[in-house]
Amino acid sequence: MRSLFTLILVDSQPFTPEDFLKKLFPNFWSFLINLIALIILFILVYWIAYKPLKKYIQARKDYVEHNIRDSERAKAINEKKVAEGDKIISDAKGEANNIILKAKSDATVSAEGIVNSAKAEAQERQKAADEAIKQAEAKSKKAIHDEIVNVAMDASKAVLGREVTSKDNAKLIDDFTSGVKKDGK
Repeated sequence: MRSLFTLILVDSQPFTPEDFLKKLFPNFWSFLINLIALIILFILVYWIAYKPLKKYIQARKDYVEHNIRDSERAKAINEKKVAEGDKIISDAKGEANNIILKAKSDATVSAEGIVNSAKAEAQERQKAADEAIKQAEAKSKKAIHDEIVNVAMDASKAVLGREVTSKDNAKLIDDFTSGVKKDGK
């Protein structure tokens, strides 16, 4: 194919606008057929490629928007659940602290009760031991007293050389015990 510049040089005739149109559109019917073919091609491309492609793009756009809305909804739900979870955790921590404080105070009260009970029991045992000691002391004094009386009776029998009557015995015992009491104090 020759270029326009080459045509001008080869023909060496002046190039007119009609020549340009003749070169551009050599035949009107050929131009018309090519134009109709081009229009039909555009229509076919529009129906075969553009419409399905546009439909696919719109479906994809709807799918993406739907997923974005679902994601935003799920995010809002998750944030709400996280806030509820945080609230539950903080409430549980507060309740745990209250339980710990109550347990400590209950343990303190219980410990004081046990200590007071142990002190009371120790005092009761001390009183019982003191009472037992007093009884044992009284018993031993009585036993010593009886032994002293028996020794004194035996001694008076030996000194007097006769049997001591119960009247004499009572008088001797009283004298002796009052003397021992005065010396012991």
